Amino acid sequence: MLAGDQISLLSAGLRHQEDAQALLVTSPDQSWHLAGFAPECARKACVTIEPLRKALGHEQGADADALLEIAFALDGRARRLPVTRGAPAGTPLARWRPDHRYDATGSHAPDAPALVRQTSGLLDSLLAALWLAAAFDPGNL
Repeated sequence: MLAGDQISLLSAGLRHQEDAQALLVTSPDQSWHLAGFAPECARKACVTIEPLRKALGHEQGADADALLEIAFALDGRARRLPVTRGAPAGTPLARWRPDHRYDATGSHAPDAPALVRQTSGLLDSLLAALWLAAAFDPGNL
């Protein structure tokens, strides 16, 4: 079972995804911003070694992937889950960065729907795998 802080991270990922979906019409730039945090929170939830969870930060990319590989080498359960190791080149998630929150309004509006779809699919896969592994009770989210 996931520990309390892992459940909180998973819950935060779901909240970011739901908010990103809701904001697509009224604030697509904010939708873009929140959608990028959703898989980051969810993948942290899968790592049982707390210092590694904290070290992962918000970034996607090579540094985060290297840290995930260390976590997976030490954590057999996390290794079996469909945790994203970066994002395929050319996808919206590969282009997402936390510092986009400083970009001009309208900068990411055209790409927001695609990012929300991509991160939704990642979260769905991860939640299904966690549920099948009896790692959490959906009622706790």
